[in-house]
Amino acid sequence: MNTSNLWGDAAFRRISLVLTVASFCSWMLVAALPLVVATRFGAGAELVGSLALRLLPSLLLAPIVAALLRRSGPRLPVLCSLLVTAVAIPGLAFAPNAMTVQMTVLVIGTADAVITPGLLMLSAAVVPAGRNMEANTAFQAIDRFGKIFGPPAAGLAVAAASIEATLAELALAQIATALLLVLQPRDRQVKENAAPSHASGFGREILAMFRENPVLWALLLPAFGYMISLGALQPFLFWLNRDQFHLGPEMWTLLLAAQGAGALIGAIVSHRLAGALTSTQALLRAYLISSLLEGLSTFALIFAPNYL
Repeated sequence: MNTSNLWGDAAFRRISLVLTVASFCSWMLVAALPLVVATRFGAGAELVGSLALRLLPSLLLAPIVAALLRRSGPRLPVLCSLLVTAVAIPGLAFAPNAMTVQMTVLVIGTADAVITPGLLMLSAAVVPAGRNMEANTAFQAIDRFGKIFGPPAAGLAVAAASIEATLAELALAQIATALLLVLQPRDRQVKENAAPSHASGFGREILAMFRENPVLWALLLPAFGYMISLGALQPFLFWLNRDQFHLGPEMWTLLLAAQGAGALIGAIVSHRLAGALTSTQALLRAYLISSLLEGLSTFALIFAPNYL
């Protein structure tokens, strides 16, 4: 890439389009899933279980997925996972019982555990040396765009048509994402024929990395807590919309959109801070303080008013 403008590069624009469609559809599904489960089986344990099963594979299968992506390259696994998701999504509307819905959600979560890191690897392949910070900000903005506009789009689609039609649209969008990825040229992608990497060897690499740099533990623990709070926050927002605001189930998507807007503001602020804070210790302190503020703001939701 010789252009001074990152968006002037065709490969970067193409992968950004793939990321935009994938992120938008992913957040639409995040918003639509509780609507499907609550409508058919209620907003109790089934709802919590479905949200947990979608996140669980990303936590448990990370080493295996990393080894798979390093061995075969990300392109083929991501394409297969997108097609699996496209087949599984319509099954949510026609599953005969709650157990079948939960197993379908688990399949979608497993595919998502491959899609997310795979797309990150494909994105990193088109970023030139020295432009990582700028590209990372762009990728974060794309994800925040999906987080802001994806949930309301799902709510509008369900209200205007039906859950079944919305799920069919999401399945077609997964196929469209796969087609966009197929059209990506291979010459600048990450190595497709990487040397074999066994999961056990990958685990040893991870442990060695943490021993050499203990600061990673300070980053890992808040990240793990973030995953737990993110999983708990979604059913909480759904119940808050129903029990305190007394609004229709589709309106909970606006609460997700508000969370996405906050995430976008945070991404912009973090980009500014990264340019101003040059030392590792200063960046670490800023990260830890922001994690504490996030925890306090989440705790404040307990005292949310009984009115909009």
